[in-house]
Amino acid sequence: MFVAKYLGRSRYSELSDDLKDFARLKAALADVDLDRDPHLFLFNVEGTSSYYVIFEEEVDSPEDVERLLKKDLGARLSRDSRERIARELSR
Repeated sequence: MFVAKYLGRSRYSELSDDLKDFARLKAALADVDLDRDPHLFLFNVEGTSSYYVIFEEEVDSPEDVERLLKKDLGARLSRDSRERIARELSR
């Protein structure tokens, strides 16, 4: 199973062009309007050059994040990443 490492929270407009490609793909799949410049969580799949985006509006808890990672990538969240996500969502 892959492990996803949390890289941080950002707005869509703050991403590099390369990362915006990942966000555009996920926005199309999740029906998220990028014109609203949504907040998102960015992950790297450890051992790869792949990134994964979860829009803040898709989740309410670390368990929701883990569910999406497992469903979409067959990945789990690293332990330290789970703690960081919990802190971000509690803000």
